[in-house]
Amino acid sequence: MDNPILTDDPLAPGQTGVIERHQEQAVRALLLTLCVAAPSIAAAVFLRDGATRVVLVIALLSVFLWALWLPFRHGRIRLVAYALIGSMLLVTTLATAFDGSVRSSAVIAMMATVVLAGTFLPRPGMIAVGLYCTLVLGLFNWLEQRGIFVPGSMRMGWAVWVVHTAVIVTILVSVFFGRYRLMRAYSRLTHSLKQTLETEADLRASEERFRALFRGNPAACLVQSLNNRMVVDVNDAYADMSGYSREEMLGQPPPVLWANPADDRTFRAALKAHGRVRGMRTLGRRRDASLFEALMYAEVVQNGPERLLFVMVIDVSLEERARQALQKSEERFSKAFNFSPLGMSITRLSDGRFMEVNPAKERVLGYSQADCAGKTATEVGIWLSPADREDYIRRLRQDGHLLGYETRMRHKQGEVVDVRVWAETIELDGEPCALAFTINVAEEKRQKALLMNVAQGVSSATGEAFFRSLAERLAQAVGAHGVVIGELSANHKQLDTLALLSDGELRPHQKLSLDQTTYARILPHQDLLVEDTSAPPRRQSTPPFDPDRVQTLAGMVLRDPDGTAIGLLVATWSQRQVPGADTRALLTIFGSRCNAELVRLRRDREIQKLQDTLEQRVAARTEQLQYLNRELDAFAYTVSHDLKSPLRSIDGFMHLLREQMAGRLTPDDEDLLQRVAGSVARMNRLITDLLALARVSQGTLQRTEVNLSELARDVLRQEYHRDPAREVEVVIAPGMVADCDPRMAQIVLENLLGNAWKYTRQQARPRIELFQISAPPGEAPVFCVRDNGAGFEMTRSERLFQPFTRLHSPSEFEGTGIGLATVRRIIERHGGHIRGEGAVGQGACFWFSFGRQAVD
Repeated sequence: MDNPILTDDPLAPGQTGVIERHQEQAVRALLLTLCVAAPSIAAAVFLRDGATRVVLVIALLSVFLWALWLPFRHGRIRLVAYALIGSMLLVTTLATAFDGSVRSSAVIAMMATVVLAGTFLPRPGMIAVGLYCTLVLGLFNWLEQRGIFVPGSMRMGWAVWVVHTAVIVTILVSVFFGRYRLMRAYSRLTHSLKQTLETEADLRASEERFRALFRGNPAACLVQSLNNRMVVDVNDAYADMSGYSREEMLGQPPPVLWANPADDRTFRAALKAHGRVRGMRTLGRRRDASLFEALMYAEVVQNGPERLLFVMVIDVSLEERARQALQKSEERFSKAFNFSPLGMSITRLSDGRFMEVNPAKERVLGYSQADCAGKTATEVGIWLSPADREDYIRRLRQDGHLLGYETRMRHKQGEVVDVRVWAETIELDGEPCALAFTINVAEEKRQKALLMNVAQGVSSATGEAFFRSLAERLAQAVGAHGVVIGELSANHKQLDTLALLSDGELRPHQKLSLDQTTYARILPHQDLLVEDTSAPPRRQSTPPFDPDRVQTLAGMVLRDPDGTAIGLLVATWSQRQVPGADTRALLTIFGSRCNAELVRLRRDREIQKLQDTLEQRVAARTEQLQYLNRELDAFAYTVSHDLKSPLRSIDGFMHLLREQMAGRLTPDDEDLLQRVAGSVARMNRLITDLLALARVSQGTLQRTEVNLSELARDVLRQEYHRDPAREVEVVIAPGMVADCDPRMAQIVLENLLGNAWKYTRQQARPRIELFQISAPPGEAPVFCVRDNGAGFEMTRSERLFQPFTRLHSPSEFEGTGIGLATVRRIIERHGGHIRGEGAVGQGACFWFSFGRQAVD
């Protein structure tokens, strides 16, 4: 194994400093050991043999060893190590030669030198030292055998023990540091191996994460090898975006994505110049030639000897359309905000500071945009008190919006005005704000108060008293000196007054001829007519008023709902008037109310005329309806009954065909026959249900006390027999009694409990209940069937009891849609009621009552 300390082999990064420290420690320990051992050996040999050549050589070695501390202090560690081993070889060679025998203690020291060479020298130096020692010892052995070397006395003593001890210590020091370096190297290798394995595992996990992120990335990603221009990998998003499958792109040049070749050249130039592309906007083309807005990201990655191009394409078509839509929406909002005739403002909820105010706000409260800019509503002085604003903010925060919130605010001129506010909470830059529409309703309230006063004056009266009261209130409201309310004759030639007021006094009823009167001019008009009768030429007469006193006249025609003129409302003024909008509105309102009362009065007369013949007509109509119902029920029964015969024929022919074609039918033929059989069976069930529906409308009810609890157990027992494998939790309240027809009650329970049994089929723990709800004294008991099955949507509950209507598809649950219609008809014949409630996946409840009296 090569020595890792004094070799010239390249080392891994970070190992050089560690090896140098180990080398320095080992050389220091060896040099210190030899500096102590050499003088000790020289002294021991001197005491044994006196001043000999061996003592001189060892003394010179001691001096040389102590001199090596100078280069060691200067960091010449390698030089010191080489000098130690070289001087040891030289000294042991000379000492062996001077002793004249290979059995000299110097040979042991030479062996220690070999150990030092194996520890501190690289492989070539170690081999060289080994060869040198082998050759020298061989030479000395040959010389001793030939008698050329004459061995000395070779006396034993403490000097030999000192030499041996010094050699042992030197070897131990060398071996210790060699073993220490070996263990440290092994430890480092073990740690490096562990780190390598962990790094490899992290790398594999990182690759898996990258692969998962790459494949699952919603952005379109492609990896291309720049060495051969082929696609290395592509994710599903890229395949979906481009229209090419992943298999079509792998190992092939990437499909052309650029709709504009100039963008391709720009992309390549940027990639060549910078090695990456960031957020390049371009127009892409899919496989089907459709275009889309895209953002391009790309980067060149070096993967060992291979250069890879990683490309990410983000389809921003939707984002671009959304941005444009947002821009248009902002423009529309800005126009709607600034050009709205309503006073609009945006204020912060936290402090009421104005963010935006439109020009119309000035028309409402007199404050311009400049008056409100950067100020709070309190600073501007809009609110009468902080409590008013706090109430407004509290309600707005509570509901998120305000609709027609009425309050009082201060006008810029200082007066207090009534306003109505519509507000909605919005968020601007993360700050809660209020978008408010404000309307000044002071004039509206004044008009409303006036109208309420007028309405209160006429609302309590009816009939002819109403017209007299209305005439008085109208004269007061518009300042007229005369009011005429009359009913037109059939030929529109005469007016029968219902109320006649002149100078504040009611006059007796009159019949006024309309010929040659101003009133006749009102009849062709649909709306209010106002005429100035004071202007020449003189108008026609205005009975019963003196034409000379009538300066202004306003009138309107009272009409039946079909548009026929049935009356007139006329107001006259003794002074020339130009009726304003308020007066016209009041006249129109009074006219409408008068028109409605006249129509009601005429209808009362018609009703009075019809009362004598009403009972006869009702009886005749009832008999006719009963006859039609019997005919319809008979028709439904006959049609349903007659339909069974052809169905039986179809079913028989189908079975005969299957027997004759046995063995020759293809799977498709078998499927068709199965469908025909299923349709025949479903039609048969439909006819059976239709017959049952027809039967419940026929016959007379035989009401008696029926134990619904026992009847329900019998119905559910039949369901268990038909489907014995099911486990259903059934809870039936005991002792439930109803006044009903037993046969009809059984049909009701069979349908309701049968539906509960059917629609709980998909539940893990189905449950069906029948119980009674406590009813007030004197009322019929109410019963409830409840289950935890499929349920239904309450928005479609009005279709529950319609014939042939189902809320679930036939693939989910079988049925004809007749059952609940039959139940409803039975309940209604008993004079009772039924209703249902449910929720999808949470079951349904049906409440029903049989009533107290039979209804046929």
